[in-house]
Amino acid sequence: MNTNSINNLRLLPHFSGNRGFTIVELLIVIVVIGILAAIVIVAYNGVTNSANATKAKSNAGALQKKAEAYYSDVNGGNGLYPACATANGSTCTTGAFSTATGLGAIPSGISIGAANPTATNGTTTLRYTACGASSANNNSATGYYIAYWDFSASPAAVKYYVGGTATGSGGTGGNGNFTSVTCPATASTA
Repeated sequence: MNTNSINNLRLLPHFSGNRGFTIVELLIVIVVIGILAAIVIVAYNGVTNSANATKAKSNAGALQKKAEAYYSDVNGGNGLYPACATANGSTCTTGAFSTATGLGAIPSGISIGAANPTATNGTTTLRYTACGASSANNNSATGYYIAYWDFSASPAAVKYYVGGTATGSGGTGGNGNFTSVTCPATASTA
């Protein structure tokens, strides 16, 4: 071997052997990745709950606006609220929200259930209950409440919009955030 080759080898960095990651270094990286993943999952769940809560409250607000429009219309409610809400109008002959078009139409994407909404159906299902409704005249509701599922509450729970003779209590922020409701002479739930 010539002396130039030996001198060239001396100029190269000297390695004492193959160097890799130690088990401790690998475990630290895995723990850091796990912590970051946990933070991302928690943040995602919070955003999802907030989006679902916003959608449910928006749907309840849209139905409330329909009820108030019905109340104000001379040809519709004429100073009264819809007495019930049905999917096909078969339970109520007049004074009903329905899937039909026009003033009494349930806004699209919303369904009316007979029970309070839950976490499984709460983004699109609401409960409309008329207050002061007489069975003799379906178009005689003097008030109402709308139940929706609030995904962002801790713990998640039903919240209410109220109108007319219905009154709400509990919660913060006014109408749409009530945790309990009083509905005088409730005669119709749909």
